[in-house]
Amino acid sequence: MASISAWLELSPTDRHLAVLRLTYPQWHIEYIPTPRGLLWRAVPSWQVAVGQAAAGVRPRLERSNPVALMADLSRQMSVLLAMPRR
Repeated sequence: MASISAWLELSPTDRHLAVLRLTYPQWHIEYIPTPRGLLWRAVPSWQVAVGQAAAGVRPRLERSNPVALMADLSRQMSVLLAMPRR
């Protein structure tokens, strides 16, 4: 039960961050306070290869909310999973 109470003690922003990090562990995800609000950023934990970039994998994603970032991360993962394996 301690983990449930710890989860409930997190702010909504930190809960969003935790869900994103658990769902997309291969990306470094953070939020940055700006004068216009929070900027949600995801950077792959690997160097994006030329073929991946050509297929549409971005070296950095930045969005104004966690839901938009999750949608983009989902699309990025779809691109990666559709690529042929070597």
